[in-house]
Amino acid sequence: MNRFEKIEVVHLQRKAILYIRQSTMRQVVVNTESTIRQYALKERLNHLGWDDSMIEIIDCDLGRSGADTTKRDGFRQMLADVGEGNVGAIACIECSRLSRSSGDWSRLMEICAFSGTILIDDDGVYNPNDFNDRLLLGLKGTMSEAELHFLRERMRGGALSKAKRGDLRNRLPVGYIYNEAGTVIKDPDLQVQNAITLFFESFRICGSAHKLAVYYGERGYLFPSDKNRGFGKSSDIVWDRLMPLRANTLLHTPMYAGIYTYGRTQVKNTAKGKTSKSIPEEQWISNIENHHEPYITVDEYRANMAQLRSNQNSKGASPPREGNALIQGIVLCSRCGSKMYVYYNDKARYWQYVCKHVPKGVPYTLKHCLDVNGRTVDDAVSNIILDRLTPEAVKAADEVMRELEKRRLNEDNYFIMQVKKAKYEADLAKKRYMNADPENRLVTAELERLWNETIGWLAQAEAELRKNKTVSNSGQAKTDMIRLLALPEELQKAWRGNTLCITDKKRIVRHLIQDIALNIVGGDIHIGIRFKGGLAEPIVVPCPVQVYDKVATAPEILEYIREASMKHTAEEIAAYLYNAGKKTGKGLDFSTRIVQLIQHRYKIPSFTEYLRSIGYLSTVDKAKQLGIAESTLTRHRLDGIFTGAFVKTSNSGDYMFEP
Repeated sequence: MNRFEKIEVVHLQRKAILYIRQSTMRQVVVNTESTIRQYALKERLNHLGWDDSMIEIIDCDLGRSGADTTKRDGFRQMLADVGEGNVGAIACIECSRLSRSSGDWSRLMEICAFSGTILIDDDGVYNPNDFNDRLLLGLKGTMSEAELHFLRERMRGGALSKAKRGDLRNRLPVGYIYNEAGTVIKDPDLQVQNAITLFFESFRICGSAHKLAVYYGERGYLFPSDKNRGFGKSSDIVWDRLMPLRANTLLHTPMYAGIYTYGRTQVKNTAKGKTSKSIPEEQWISNIENHHEPYITVDEYRANMAQLRSNQNSKGASPPREGNALIQGIVLCSRCGSKMYVYYNDKARYWQYVCKHVPKGVPYTLKHCLDVNGRTVDDAVSNIILDRLTPEAVKAADEVMRELEKRRLNEDNYFIMQVKKAKYEADLAKKRYMNADPENRLVTAELERLWNETIGWLAQAEAELRKNKTVSNSGQAKTDMIRLLALPEELQKAWRGNTLCITDKKRIVRHLIQDIALNIVGGDIHIGIRFKGGLAEPIVVPCPVQVYDKVATAPEILEYIREASMKHTAEEIAAYLYNAGKKTGKGLDFSTRIVQLIQHRYKIPSFTEYLRSIGYLSTVDKAKQLGIAESTLTRHRLDGIFTGAFVKTSNSGDYMFEP
């Protein structure tokens, strides 16, 4: 059967679709011959029997990959037309133009077989209902998909080979560009370099990405963005506010430490589409140190990563916060090993370290694992810190002062660079205005406006520089640091007073201490401190006296009330204590009401309760026992007729009778 015998009248009565596709826009622009060949297939359709009015050309998928149909509107339109039975033939230069997915290719053949549509390529005419043609089409579809796989593997293999050598060109973070030889170099713009240096210097001060963004916002610092990601010129820099997310991304970028990396993320296909997932450092495809000139050292990059990990609340850590709890975020429970949390009360003046772990079998609302007085623990830890920190602080005073001076110079450089840039722009605008033709008022008016605008920018930059110098030259931070480190007692004053804020104290603690374990044994708090480097030191401090205990009744008075309650009424006990000059825990005189409250609070039986416990009866019960009225029993007691034993139990006339 030749190709003309496969084309029947029913096919010619329907339209023919000429499907044209190129995989990328670069192929559309560069490989024009392939596009010309595909359009030329229309002449073959004319030769096979379709005139121009019956031929529909679908070329809206130019520049789209044939790996799937999600972004190919033309392919989906063609499937719909074939399914409706409106298409007699589908023509393409080769089957790979239609699809490089065996699933899409098989679905297309099934629909064509159902609707009686034939397929035409540069090699021949195929009827999907014919077994041999269907077998050949299946082989072509499989080979087309395999060809795509081979192409990808070759390209990926070459890319991986270059990446392992550090030669694969990736998008660069701001502060780096590629030179003419393709080598990674620092951006030649000194203002950009200074901004990157200031960024990492500021992180040492702030300790977290969010606080770093706030720090920049409070001082009005702007941060550069390279829209071309290193592939353009240094002039393609845009200055904008620094946001927390971007600060966190930059801090996680190893290129600033001179490290070339590839394969830090892995893309996977899921039911919801492609997802990107970070993978551990040991699984990176390439990790080359000293690849290019760094902004920070590798050790500083590792320290920054450790600092950011310690700030992650989702992993059980927490950054230093504004609360008064000194060891917040690094305290553990010795009983169960869980992390302890901080609970504040009374407007955050008092706090506790609480382990929320609940032992098995104990309802959550009834008991926690452990809670410890926060102020007592923090005072003990502060004493240890001051004992260890003072010698180190005095020894490192010169180093600290040099670091402060370096930070001040970096901040000055930022504003100096801003002034230089503004002055350059103003001079350039002036030169353009001076070189313009004065007769051309349309041009000179615009150049004059731009000149005035740059002069305004220069004035603003100079004002910010003067303001920063005023703040820097005040020397307040330098004076405070000299006072802090000059003498040990000055450090004591700074720590105990208000010179150091609580977040700075917490950073000092975290630099020295790995974690702290707490427990309560008897009436003592056991504090286990593990310092950085592995050294451990245990501390035992007594539990603080509760506020109630400070105003509680003295133990000897409680013992007297406990013994006297078996022989005397509350009135008699109060009278004795008053005459003896005894006072309550709050310094009050004893009264009948106070004695009764003490008996109730400490579960001390009153005189009446004691007599009832040994069998004595009240007036009501005794009258019932004798079979007489209460009034008759009272009259017999007053007249002396009653001969049994009885005891007065209150001044209001209450009596208890012997059984």
